[in-house]
Order: sequence, then structure tokens, then C-alpha cells
Amino acid sequence: MRQDSALGILASALHPVSAAAMLIDAQADFGSSRIAYVNPAWERLTGYPAKEAVGRTPSILQGPETAAEVLTHLRASLKANGTARGETIHYRRDGTPLLMAISISPLYLEGEAVDHYLVFQWDVTASREEQARNRKLEALNRLQWRVTTAWGLDVEQLRKRVAEAAREVTQADWAVVEEAEGTEVVYRAIAGTSGGYEGQRLPMERSASGLAFRTGEPVLIRDAARDEWSDLTSHMRELGFLSGVLVPLVQDGRTYGVLKVYAAQADHFDEWDQRLLGLASGVLAANLHKAAEHASAERRRALLLDALPALISYVDKELRYQEINAAYEAFYDLSREQILGRRLSEILDPGDLERLQPYLDAVLRGEAVSYQQEALNPQGESRLFQGEYHPHRGQAGEILGFYTIVRDITEQHEAQTDYLTGLRSRRQFEREGEIQIAQVQRYGKALSLVMVDVDHFKAINDHWGHQAGDRILKGFARLLQEGIREADLAGRWGGEEFVLLLPETPLSGALGMAERLRSHLATYDFGIERLVTASFGAAQARADDSLSSLQARADQALYRAKEAGRNRVSE
Repeated sequence: MRQDSALGILASALHPVSAAAMLIDAQADFGSSRIAYVNPAWERLTGYPAKEAVGRTPSILQGPETAAEVLTHLRASLKANGTARGETIHYRRDGTPLLMAISISPLYLEGEAVDHYLVFQWDVTASREEQARNRKLEALNRLQWRVTTAWGLDVEQLRKRVAEAAREVTQADWAVVEEAEGTEVVYRAIAGTSGGYEGQRLPMERSASGLAFRTGEPVLIRDAARDEWSDLTSHMRELGFLSGVLVPLVQDGRTYGVLKVYAAQADHFDEWDQRLLGLASGVLAANLHKAAEHASAERRRALLLDALPALISYVDKELRYQEINAAYEAFYDLSREQILGRRLSEILDPGDLERLQPYLDAVLRGEAVSYQQEALNPQGESRLFQGEYHPHRGQAGEILGFYTIVRDITEQHEAQTDYLTGLRSRRQFEREGEIQIAQVQRYGKALSLVMVDVDHFKAINDHWGHQAGDRILKGFARLLQEGIREADLAGRWGGEEFVLLLPETPLSGALGMAERLRSHLATYDFGIERLVTASFGAAQARADDSLSSLQARADQALYRAKEAGRNRVSE
């Protein structure tokens, strides 16, 4: 069979495959092989259309974080074994980095010699990030336990334990507990390979430690060599400091020290490390503070209840509490002994538990879950809580239980940005929308509002899981934002419902824009085995409208679109 005929048959077979695949020709120097074919899944994954990829080398996907040693391993494995597998960073056409799993197999399309290679690629970024976060959550739990059970240690031993635990959580090269002394910050305890620097003094005014101390805010340094950090980190160069996280240690409103972790590699830390240390800082601060002032373990634990920034627990697959932090005791006014071993149904309000059930089901299926929910606290006050559930797997991949982090975000609900989609929050959209309505009333300008609802979203969540649902909402929001003008406003109204406000746009223009968005969304691949559609309802503002009345009319139009069969625009 002719090679080009065999290649065409293989390309036809790969065309409908959901995994990203490409064919490259075989060269003596593998690095000079060129792409002969890519399937549509590869185009979607990389952002490169086939016409830009074919004829070029796979190096178009490589960039600054692509591991040269992995590429060398792949070439060596091909030469030795005929096949190769590995993982490294590749880059989409728009520059977005992805952690790619790569599988390469030889093809004999003509004769007995290898003339092409079949390459499959998968984006494993999310799964690796989830694994890393679970490991850090487990380490955070160990940090809390090791510190909160260290009541018998004196202050020097406790500082050392705090530094060791912080280094373990973040996998840092070094960790330091620093405390203020006059106009300087002093190293009190060190974990890692920086021995001999106990007592090191840094200027309060010209150091990153001093910045964290003075502002009371965490500091994340991704690369100390960058200009904005050069003055504040110059004193650390002899230690090889290139990236770090510094969190202030605050107790009773007073900052008395800094917990610092750092590494000899740039970009070793990210916002998740900062967040973990931020969660732990209250516990660490409370323990260090009380160890320095009091010998009474009971008194230290009592003050610890006020220092924790979140409710953290571990729940097994039978929905029984196996570990809690001190905040649980304070929140429910129950002792540790009264909570451990009991089921969630014995502690939580029945109504709250019923609303949480879909998230519990999802995490026990192995999905990471994030949610916001209004609930009553034990005092009967309505509060807004943000929760995260992270599954815990055994060595065989089975679900053993899950970790929970729950925060009271009532005071933060005034935030401008929706936490999941990055669009305007409902409250912020209402603020800006009222200004636009005032322009209509004063100058008679045209203004239209469009309500958007993802069709059958509950069914998507039930079938593909909440993680897929969240991914769809984020992608949906991005497509809406990309499809409107710079002057237009886009917000998340709630759940799977979105809202657009279109200044200087009559109803006809709003209907046209809505139809373009509807058509684009209806053909977009969200990565599940079905298309995702949306219904749109539009209304134009009248001179006597408020934002509320305009939104109500658009909502009625949306209702008509859904009643008429969904995936349509109505006025």
C-alpha cells in the first residue's frame, strides 16, 4: 500500500477520536521531525489550526518551562524501546501553559522501517493540581495537629516545630520564624539547610519580612530577581533566596512576627501556598504568642479558638468526623470529644445538610467541590458560607473520605467579582447598572438588558458532576465576555444565570447580539459528550424604569424563551 494512502486512512480513523492526536514523520534526528497531520481534538487542545501546524515541528508547543530532560528521555526511550511516555509543560497557541501527558508510538506505513510516529497528548494540569493540593491539605492538617498538640514545649522548641511544619506544607528549602525587635526583624528559628543564621537581623524598612510585618498582609515573591523585589531581597542573595511566601503572625490585633518560607528556585510558590500559610498563620500565631506568655495549656487552647480563620475538618466516607480544628468546637459550642466519631447529621442543621447533600455526593464520587451557601449559624443568624471539599483517596484510588474548609464570607459578599467566573458579582452589577439607568432617565439614551440562562444545567451537574459544571460556567462566562463590547457590562446573576447590560443599544441591537452569542455558544465544545445551549431574554429600558423593573421584563422574556423550547432568544 502506498504510504500516502496509508497515511490518509489513518488520518480518517483519527479524525473523530476525542483524544488529541498528531502524526509526525520519522527523522534520524527526532527533533527535526515534522507534523504530517493533527486531528480536531488536537486543534482544540492546542489552539493551533491544522493549516498552521502541518509542516512544522512539534517544538511549536514548547516554551520556557518545557523540561529539556523530559524531551531527552522521550528521544532515548524511542531509540531504546520504540515507544515513549512522559509529562512536561507545553504551550497553547495563546501562550497558556498546560501540563501535557505524551504517548509516542512508531508506525510502519511502508516497508519494515519506522516512517511516522503517532503522538497522543492529554491535558493533565487539573488532575496534577488537585493531587498537589490534596497533599498540601494533608500537610496542613498535620501542621495544625503538630502545633496545637505541642502544649508542653517551651517557646524555642515551638518556634522550631512551626518552622519545620511550614517547610513541610510548602515543600520549601527553608522556613524561618521571625519576630520584631525594635526597628529590626530577627530570625528566631530555622528549618532547612540555612543553619547558622539564627539571630540574623533584617531592617524593618528595607526587607520583605519588614513589609509583611508593617502591612499585616501576606507577601508572595515569585522571583526575587525581578526589579520590584531587588531592594527588599538583596540581603537574602547569599542564601539563594529566589521565591518565597511571608505571612504575618497576628494575635489579638497585634503583629509580632513573620513566618517565612523560601526556595532557591523561581516560581516555586503560588497563591495556593500563600493561602495555606494564611490559614495556618492564626493557629501558629496563637500558639507562639501564648507559649511566650503563659505556661497554661488550657489558656493557650482557649485563645486558639479565636485565632483560627476557617473551619477545617476531615470526614470519612461514612460521613463521620475523624478530625476537626479548634474552630469547630467554638462554632458549635461542643468539645472535640463530643464531635469526633459522630455523623454530620448529628451536628449540622437538617435543612443545611439537605442543601449540602449534592456536594457531599459529588466529593464522595471523587470530585473537588466549591460552593457558596446561606445557612444559619448556631445563634440563628443567617450567614453566607464558602466551602471547599477535597476528596482523599487511598493507594488504589478508592475514596477514603474528604477534607473540608468552610469560611464565613458574609462580610466579603460586597466584593465586586464573582468568585467562580470572574465576572461582576450581582451586587456590583446592580451598582453599575443603576448608574446606567440614571443616564437613560437623564439623557434619554437607549439601554438594553439581556438575561441568559444555561439550559438544563442541573442535568449536566447530575450526569457529569459539579467539577464539570463549574468548568462549563467559567467557560460560558469567558465566551460571554469575549462576545460583547468593551462598554457592555457582564455579570453573574446567580447559579447558572447571567446578565448583560448594553449601553446605547436599542432592543433590536440587543436581540442581534444575543442571537450571535446563542449561536456561538450552541456550537462550542465544553469538553462533555453533548452540546451546551442557553436561552436569552432581552428588554429595552423605558424612561420610568428602575434596574429592577428592567431586569424583571428581561426575566419574563427569558421565561418565554425557555417555555418555547430553550436555546432561543425572546423579547
